[in-house]
Amino acid sequence: MKKLSIFFLSILFQIDGFSQTEMYNLESQNLHKNVRKVIQHYYSYDKNSGGFVKKSVDIKRYNDDGNLIETYYWYNSTYSDSSPTKKLYNYNSDGLLTGTKDISDTRDKYSTEYVFTYNRKGHLTKRESIYKDGSKYYAVYKNDRKGRVTSKKDYNKSGKLTAEESYSYRGGKKTETRTSFSSKDGSIIGTYTTVIEDGKKISYQSNSKYGNSTTTYEYDREGNLKQSNYSGKKNTTSIYDYVYDKKDNWVKKHYRSGKYQYFYFREIYFDNGDVSGSVEFDKRFINKHGNFANVEVVELVKKKTKKKTTTDTDLTTNSNNMPVFSYKNWGYTFVNMKGKISDISGDVTATVSNGSKLSKGAKVEFKVKINGADTKYLNFTVDEYAFEKSKKRHIWVLKNSKAKGTFAMFNDPLYLRKKNINAMLIMGSGDSQITFYLQ
Repeated sequence: MKKLSIFFLSILFQIDGFSQTEMYNLESQNLHKNVRKVIQHYYSYDKNSGGFVKKSVDIKRYNDDGNLIETYYWYNSTYSDSSPTKKLYNYNSDGLLTGTKDISDTRDKYSTEYVFTYNRKGHLTKRESIYKDGSKYYAVYKNDRKGRVTSKKDYNKSGKLTAEESYSYRGGKKTETRTSFSSKDGSIIGTYTTVIEDGKKISYQSNSKYGNSTTTYEYDREGNLKQSNYSGKKNTTSIYDYVYDKKDNWVKKHYRSGKYQYFYFREIYFDNGDVSGSVEFDKRFINKHGNFANVEVVELVKKKTKKKTTTDTDLTTNSNNMPVFSYKNWGYTFVNMKGKISDISGDVTATVSNGSKLSKGAKVEFKVKINGADTKYLNFTVDEYAFEKSKKRHIWVLKNSKAKGTFAMFNDPLYLRKKNINAMLIMGSGDSQITFYLQ
């Protein structure tokens, strides 16, 4: 999922150069004649499910200036349930995009919002990518006198340069050259060159430590991509077929590359109330382009994923890197009781009585203060210790004559409810179990 999200973001911001808003308007989407809304459904044949399944729903709305103002996207994942992503696009009085806002009912951890900055001439100078956890990635742009982007530099959340791009122009031709760098040592990962003519990408060349490849692109007379030719370790050709409405907007699309085939159906709404196309599943269009065992829409059969378990190699009982302290205090603003998060606040103090390491057999007292209630003093002996390498957390199993507990500290804080959680204290079991999220 993470790789898919990163890939989507890289595609989303791939077309920088002439104008930052091009990628968001009707012209860049090759839509014509005062379109106000587009609904698109995407289907693919799923052998495991025994028929065609609806893989996604994509809705875009445009304003009177032809700029994108709202999107809705739902993806039908094979492995898990997913909720729709909804975004708003905000513009200033000059029609320049100033930012995006995620208004999804549920935001996942890769949810991103964007902020755009311009100079007095209205030229793009900076784009910030702000993730749900508050981390920021950003790009800095330079422009020529005509307002065309001449260079772009990408930085990660630590402020390290991850890529830089240069742009050159000759008539209607634009060449973009991108160099990406390793965030670890700054070494070059690869160089990528894109050539665009009259607003259409005609070639892409990749030279990286993972391999070299070249892709060329061909377009039909309506300006839509009809074929791409990939040359690398394996040569592949992708073909696109369309059905158009009376205003030269495609309403049906078929994609095929090797054994893969996908079908798209669009319903387009115009400002005068006209509607063209349909999102209805068209069996005749499907049969025209392939021979499938069952040309019916069926429910997607989910594939079960194996639950990750903590293996012996992931855990170590070596206490060399164990946190050392004799006294430590945290605050908390919410707890988990009976599987439900409750807004209860207070603070927890840990005191190690013999030495400063919570090694096996060490004595530790937790002073638990709950605002508006009594203070509890809990005394334990450390029964076990382990470090979970994959999650970078230290775990202690605690016990006394009446109960058991678990205490954990994180090398990298967890981000929950807009708070950095540095440790957790879990007391009790069953209905009486309570977890304190220590900040």
